[in-house]
Amino acid sequence: MPAGAGRSEVELLLRPSIGSLGIGAIELHRRRQDGATELLAALGLGGPDQPPPPRFDEPEGTAFALGEWIIVDRPLRSFGPESGTPRAVLRVSARRGTWTTTADWREIAVLALGIGAVSFVLGVGLLELQVVRPLAQLRDGVHDVAGGNLHARVGEHGPAELHAFAVAFNDMTERLGARVREIEAQRGELARAEQLASLGRIAAGTAHEVGNPLATILGYVELLLDSRHQPPIDDGAREMLARVREQILRIQKLVAQLLEYSHPARSASAPLAVTELCTSMVALLRHDPRCAVVELRVLGEHGTIASADASLLEQVLQNLVLNGARAARAGEPPAIVELRVAAADDVVTIDVHDTGAGVPDALRARLFEPFFTTAKAGEGTGLGLAISAGLALRMGGALEFVAPERVPALHPDGSPGALFRVTLRAASGDADPSAANPSEHPAVEAPRPRPSS
Repeated sequence: MPAGAGRSEVELLLRPSIGSLGIGAIELHRRRQDGATELLAALGLGGPDQPPPPRFDEPEGTAFALGEWIIVDRPLRSFGPESGTPRAVLRVSARRGTWTTTADWREIAVLALGIGAVSFVLGVGLLELQVVRPLAQLRDGVHDVAGGNLHARVGEHGPAELHAFAVAFNDMTERLGARVREIEAQRGELARAEQLASLGRIAAGTAHEVGNPLATILGYVELLLDSRHQPPIDDGAREMLARVREQILRIQKLVAQLLEYSHPARSASAPLAVTELCTSMVALLRHDPRCAVVELRVLGEHGTIASADASLLEQVLQNLVLNGARAARAGEPPAIVELRVAAADDVVTIDVHDTGAGVPDALRARLFEPFFTTAKAGEGTGLGLAISAGLALRMGGALEFVAPERVPALHPDGSPGALFRVTLRAASGDADPSAANPSEHPAVEAPRPRPSS
């Protein structure tokens, strides 16, 4: 029986046959996969007391007498993938009639006619349930896919041929959906490449047309701020010049980031001790004012080796740590940024997790777009994550945002924060000792108490 054929539907098909041609009871039994027998439908005006179990092992069926009843068991073949296997038995019970007791052949003829009528009704119903309905579902599925719904699936039941067709249809739809997603990803990469080329042309012109005048202006500002300048300037003018210098340096940084985004550095990947590099980098960042009130942690096994460029990987991780530190400082205490190094299935992952407020769902898809930032004005250009993603890609890896609901929070009472994952290819062999010095910094660091603000 197909998955959609319930007991009520089968009984509805058989009910008109009760009482006709001497039939007093109709039962439909099914043999489950575990060998147990299940009653699918039972109708009648009253049948024999304590009838024997249905007989599945009689290919042509069997008939026998039980008191005043004549019982006929008729095996039904499977319509599905196991076509030909007796999976159901139709049992019809007829009471001996007084007008048939004198001639057994009349009794047998009447009962045979009743069995035939019931079998015909049941056959028509099963045809509707197992053939017509699956075909209608296939038709609807084809229409859905033609309309662009690549998530459409059809039920995999019915006769063997329809079952195979449904399986092939679902497999085709799944493959088509995967191909469409792949094309969409390639389209996104192409759009990014076009954006990169456009930014490259803009950056090249900006570096020349803006960079050179800025360098001249900055030189004059530095001369005016020099304590040896004569005549000396007053404190008010000195403060304004200091602000001018700060803004000029910010513009120069933006120009440099534009050039870096449009013309990323080439990668010279080599076996690299990742945990040791993270530990060495964090030891330096602890003295950075931007991390002054943030607890920095590094967790990972000693000797985890990945194929990476030490300078590029450090640039990526430093950007992620500083972003996490800024978010953690703005969130509820304690302010924590944790780096976790792990190796599995020929890849090495580095998770940078913070206790900040996290990233809203609506903004996650735009995190790696150039010039997109959630930082306050003056605190970021929106190029850091875009540059980091490009650098990870050049090392043969990837940078992704991991939804916070997939990982536990760093602090039980804190925000789930944000988690960025760098994935690199695992490597074998000796790591470059110049990238990090394991003798100066332990491979695994215990959490450091957060300094008071």
